[in-house]
Amino acid sequence: MKQSIAIILAAILLIPVSAFITQYLWNTCLVPAVDPLNQIGFLQALGINILSTILFKGTNLKSKLND
Repeated sequence: MKQSIAIILAAILLIPVSAFITQYLWNTCLVPAVDPLNQIGFLQALGINILSTILFKGTNLKSKLND
């Protein structure tokens, strides 16, 4: 029970922090380097994080089939 609460609290803290990091890097590093890009907000950064997780997260089918 304590472990599940810790995981939930960690997710509540890490998801917004990762979105703020993505927003900061996009707005300070990428926008000045490429002229036609616009700055993004928090929800757009959160969407980029979710999309990149879906696209680049590898799945290990062997371990799922053996369970």
